Amino acid sequence: MQGKMIRLVVEVFAESNFRGKSSFIVEPIKHTKEIGLHDRIASLRVYRGPHYANPNYKVILYQHVDFQGKKIGLGPGYYPYLNDTAYNFSDMISSINFGSMTTPTGPEWGTIPVVVECYEDVDFKGRKITILRDVANLRDAQGGTWFEDRVSSIRVFKGPNFPSTPVDVIFYEHPEFEGGQLPIQMHPTDRVKEISNLHVLPQNFGDSVSAIKIQSWASSGEFTGLVFEDEFFGNEMRREWRWEDPNGGGAWAERQGYLEMRAEPGQDLWHGSNGRGGNMDAPRLLTEVTGDFAIECRIPVSAQLKEHGGLIVWKHPHRFIRLEKTSGPHGFRGDVRFERHVNGVFNLIGRGQDMQKVRELFLRLERRGNTFSGFASEDAIHWKSCGQTNVGMGDPVRVGLHALCPGNIPPTLTRFDYFRIFKRTSESAQYLAKFPALVGRISDEHARRREAEQRRRAMRDLV
Repeated sequence: MQGKMIRLVVEVFAESNFRGKSSFIVEPIKHTKEIGLHDRIASLRVYRGPHYANPNYKVILYQHVDFQGKKIGLGPGYYPYLNDTAYNFSDMISSINFGSMTTPTGPEWGTIPVVVECYEDVDFKGRKITILRDVANLRDAQGGTWFEDRVSSIRVFKGPNFPSTPVDVIFYEHPEFEGGQLPIQMHPTDRVKEISNLHVLPQNFGDSVSAIKIQSWASSGEFTGLVFEDEFFGNEMRREWRWEDPNGGGAWAERQGYLEMRAEPGQDLWHGSNGRGGNMDAPRLLTEVTGDFAIECRIPVSAQLKEHGGLIVWKHPHRFIRLEKTSGPHGFRGDVRFERHVNGVFNLIGRGQDMQKVRELFLRLERRGNTFSGFASEDAIHWKSCGQTNVGMGDPVRVGLHALCPGNIPPTLTRFDYFRIFKRTSESAQYLAKFPALVGRISDEHARRREAEQRRRAMRDLV
C-alpha cells in the first residue's frame, strides 16, 4: 500500500470528557477488545482525515462485536458524553466501522506523515494501537499501564502527507521522551517498515516502549502574509503590546534589536499537581489576534543555556498553550517543549529534541480553527514538528512571548530578536484593513539589518 486512505480519524476515550485510556482508530475494529477498550468507550473525538471528501461519511459504533446490534453514526466533532446521544451507547461499544450517513462539520485533523501501528505481541499479534502524532506517555492517565512497556512488534506505514524529506519515528524507553531510543527512519521511497520482534534487537526494546515521537521536517508555506512585526528597535514598547507581570518578579528591557526577559526562581505558568503548587506569575508580553494565524520568534542561544521561554497563545489562565525553549538546568536540558493547559490540567504535547546546541532557535506556532501545531528550527527554513493539539479558544485570543523559571533552577534570561504574526496571503489585506497600524515603517538601519540577515540565511542554505 502506498498510503492508508484515511477519511476519518477517531480518538476514543475510556472516560467521559476525553479522559482516561485512549486510542486512535482509522480503520474498522471488529472487537474493541483489540484496543483494550471493550465496552469502555465513554467519549470520543472525530476528525476529518486527509481523504475526507464525502460530507455524509461517519464513524459507526456498534453494540456487539462484528458490527452487530444497535448502532449509531457520528460525524466530525467532539462527543464528551456518549450517554447523552441516542441509544445511550456509553460503555457499550463492542465494534466500530465506517460508512455514509449525514454529518455535521468538525475540526480539521491536519497532516499525517506516517501511520504507526504497535502490537502487544510479536509477529504483529495481540492488541494494537495506532499512533498518528506524538505520545508523551503510553501510561493510562488514571495510573494503569495500558500500553506502557507492552509493545513487542511495530509497523510504520508511509502516511498520506509524507514530506519530501525523511521522517524519523523514535520510540523511547521512558515517558516524556526520555531514556533509551529506538529510531526508525522512513524515506520517501519507503512504503512500510516492520520489526516483528523487538525482544531480539540489541537494544532489547521489547516491552519497554513508553513514549513515541514522529519527527519530520515540515514546510510552513500556508501563512505567508505578515500582519504584525516587532524587532524591538528603540526603547518604547509598541502600543499593541500588553505587559503582564502579576507579582513583579520578572523584568524586561527593549534593546536595540532584541527584547530581554528575565524570570526569577519559581515564576511559572501552570496550575501545579492536582491544582496545588503552581502559579501564574511568569512575565509575558501579549497582543490580540483573531482567526487562523502563525506566530514566530527567534531566540539567540547562549553557551550557558540560560534561556527558558518562547511563544504563548493565551485565552485565560485556564486555557492556554506554550511552545518554549527550556534552560540547561531544567529537566528537558535545553530542548524545546510544547504543552497544553486546559481547566487546570497540564499535558505535554511534544518535544523538539536535539536543539540545545544551536546558535539560534526559531519557534513557530500555527493555528487552524481549534488545531494548534508547534514547530522548531535552527534556520527558519526547515521546520521540525513539535506536535499538534486541539484546544477550543474562540476569538479573540492573545499571543506573544513569555519567560519562565520553574522550580528552583537558577534565574533565566531569554532574548528575543523578533516576534511576527502571519496570516494566509488571501486574508492578510483584509486583516490589515481592520488593524492598519500593526505593521509600521522600518528604519534604514532596520532594513539593512534585515537584508543582511536574508543574505546570511541564503548562503547558509546553499552550503
